[in-house]
Amino acid sequence: MKMKYVSWLLALVIVVVLAAVLLKGKGAPQEATAPTEPVTIGIVTFAGYAPFYLADEKEMWGQGLDVEMVRIESIGDLRAALSTGGIDMYAATYDIFEAIEGDEPSGVAFLAVDESRGGDGVVVREGINALSDLRGKVVGAEPGFPPYFILQHLLNQEGMTLADVDFRDVTSQDAGNAFVAGQLDVAATYEPYLSMSANKVPGAKVLVSSADTPGLIVDLVFASERLVEDRPEVLKGVAEGWFRAIDYWKANPEESYAIMADAFEVSVDEMKEFKSGIAWFDLEKNQRLFDKTTEHNVYATFDLVGDILEANNQTSVRLKADDHLTDAIIRMF
Repeated sequence: MKMKYVSWLLALVIVVVLAAVLLKGKGAPQEATAPTEPVTIGIVTFAGYAPFYLADEKEMWGQGLDVEMVRIESIGDLRAALSTGGIDMYAATYDIFEAIEGDEPSGVAFLAVDESRGGDGVVVREGINALSDLRGKVVGAEPGFPPYFILQHLLNQEGMTLADVDFRDVTSQDAGNAFVAGQLDVAATYEPYLSMSANKVPGAKVLVSSADTPGLIVDLVFASERLVEDRPEVLKGVAEGWFRAIDYWKANPEESYAIMADAFEVSVDEMKEFKSGIAWFDLEKNQRLFDKTTEHNVYATFDLVGDILEANNQTSVRLKADDHLTDAIIRMF
């Protein structure tokens, strides 16, 4: 009887220990999904990124994430912060990411957030009616900004480069002012300087804007290779927050505009005016963009941008799309 009792007690202990081990193992993956510190997203002060702040205000991030936006105004500083681990990811257009001098940049894009649709462009004086008319003209633009890349894209369409125009390196605002003052034949700039320049010069017009270049001026979120490889659930959580914010904005526009305007210290009307020149991307749009079979997909556009930058000697390293883009996160939805 004593032996039976001991055997029964031993069996009970084993069952209890096994149950504890199994329960602990079952809970471990859930604990691992929550990072121990905030996920940091580097951005310049550009209101196109406003839905990130809406997602944060409404606690929309997936996977239990704590996300922090970090304002870094220099693309060089953004690159350095990502490569050294100072931030986990940053937002940038294709041309900004690919126009580099020196070593290949860190970063793999997993999410497309917005597109310029008329907010950037090229204004020309009377008598310039076609892209071919740009040859030999005095042209001003600010290197590193989307209007500058649109200019290069236009020249590329006519088999030209910056070497075929009299190029002047000026800020976007100064380009508009110089155009109005008669010092430039062509100015590549952004709103409100784009429309203001065209309206102030008799016969002037916007030759091409980003509304005419679909898929070209798109902001992507580039994450560190470490997160892409080891913590894809973190990237999915960021994407979830963005998509939920876009859906919330569609359903509650006035409240959303108020929250986003406050984040950038502008009025609600100013926020709405700015939004008129850009489009925010939802999940469905991302699924199309990260599909290699669709028009203007991110892989094809990444390579096109590389071609144009290389032709204009704007990059020292030719990057491969498959090395810096991934559809793995979008395929999780």
